[in-house]
Amino acid sequence: MKKKILIIEDDTVLRENMTDFLKMEGYDIVTADNGIAGASVAIKEIPDLILCDIMMPGMDGLELFKTLQQLKTTSAIPLIFVTAKSEHDDVRAGMQLGAEDYITKPFDMHELLHAVKVRIEKQGRFQKSYEEKFYALIDNPLMGVFIYSETKFEYVNDTFAKMFGLKACNFENMCFDDIIESKPSEQLIDKLKRALKGIQENVEFEFEALNKETDKNINIHIYANLISFKGAPALIGNAVSITENENKPKTFKAKDNTDDLSKRELDILRAVCLGHTTGEIAEEKNISVRTVDTHRARLLEKTGSKNTAELVLYAIRKGISVIE
Repeated sequence: MKKKILIIEDDTVLRENMTDFLKMEGYDIVTADNGIAGASVAIKEIPDLILCDIMMPGMDGLELFKTLQQLKTTSAIPLIFVTAKSEHDDVRAGMQLGAEDYITKPFDMHELLHAVKVRIEKQGRFQKSYEEKFYALIDNPLMGVFIYSETKFEYVNDTFAKMFGLKACNFENMCFDDIIESKPSEQLIDKLKRALKGIQENVEFEFEALNKETDKNINIHIYANLISFKGAPALIGNAVSITENENKPKTFKAKDNTDDLSKRELDILRAVCLGHTTGEIAEEKNISVRTVDTHRARLLEKTGSKNTAELVLYAIRKGISVIE
């Protein structure tokens, strides 16, 4: 699959030259001639890399980068600034914001190609490592977990699949329409679509489904958050069979706002979610085991969790980044 690059450059000749050269090198290219248009294209296309001029009318490159950093779906896209020699202060500011690299005009196209290859390869290694940790985190036997894109399930764990009397591999080309027995299902699907468009950051609903193994109907409670998955909007969520639990699954109220957690508690929470032991956390944070235990106890109390599994669930529902 071709890697997609967004070129944002107000110089028409340079933009077209970069486009033609990178297309010949096998990349899929989309372009914009100003910052506002560039932001719109980035949100729509979710490119693998952005090449962006700094000095542009209206929204300049720095403002564009700040905007994209604030959006979940675009915050992880690597960006290389294309800059004039006189813009060193702007370049420094951009690198401090998190830009990957910069190229100074005028530049040789092969210099551009080298920078592009290096950044895309680096992003690929990071993505692979991220996904390995991500799947290890969410493959939790204590709860049903799924990742859902605009058209299908991208991932379900075994616990989720067993609720419906199926295997995880059965969900490869399935969508929620295929498992929802409740009527009208259109309202539930609309909720999912609204969340995927970013109109709301999370979605929660119940529906009736069929367990194909027992041939009995079950009631499922879903809670999901919007994330960026493989460069595109997706929902990560958990599912609980209400028929298997006397009480409905726990939801987190306003008092559970992550603002109540200190920076140290958030650090401990991330480490716990990554599966680190108390001893490992103590060594990593250079604190005592007793201190870790104290923070863990406070986390359980503040989040209303009973165990590590519920802490992981809390982190997912609150959209707390736990991948290092």
